[in-house]
Amino acid sequence: YFSASSAARVAAPPMVFIKGEEMSRYATQLILDNWIEPHLDTSKWEFFDLSCVNRDATEDKVLHDAIDAGKRVRAIFKEPTITPTEVQKKLLGLKKAWGSPNGAMRRGWNGITISRDTIHIDGLELGFKKQVLFE
Repeated sequence: YFSASSAARVAAPPMVFIKGEEMSRYATQLILDNWIEPHLDTSKWEFFDLSCVNRDATEDKVLHDAIDAGKRVRAIFKEPTITPTEVQKKLLGLKKAWGSPNGAMRRGWNGITISRDTIHIDGLELGFKKQVLFE
């Protein structure tokens, strides 16, 4: 247990942090900046950007590097990624529409399931009725 007034940051264990894109990327960065980094030393975390643009720029090497790191570290956090459509390929200026990385990760990590269950909270309606804006 630590409080916001704790002066020392706690050392976080090694972990592979796979960054995604879109809203989840933005929201997770807010969480890291405001609630994790002030309290935890994440210097042992290895970060990999699996956004479509970065996968394209690295010819998907970043995916293989992330898989290798996951095999070695065996503690992985993965944000949602998108599998680009032909329309998104053109909008993002990609050389190709890279496939979903999940199958390659499962094969590389010996069938480990990538879980992405929705969290249901009684009394909380999923979705939104009004536009959500962040400043």
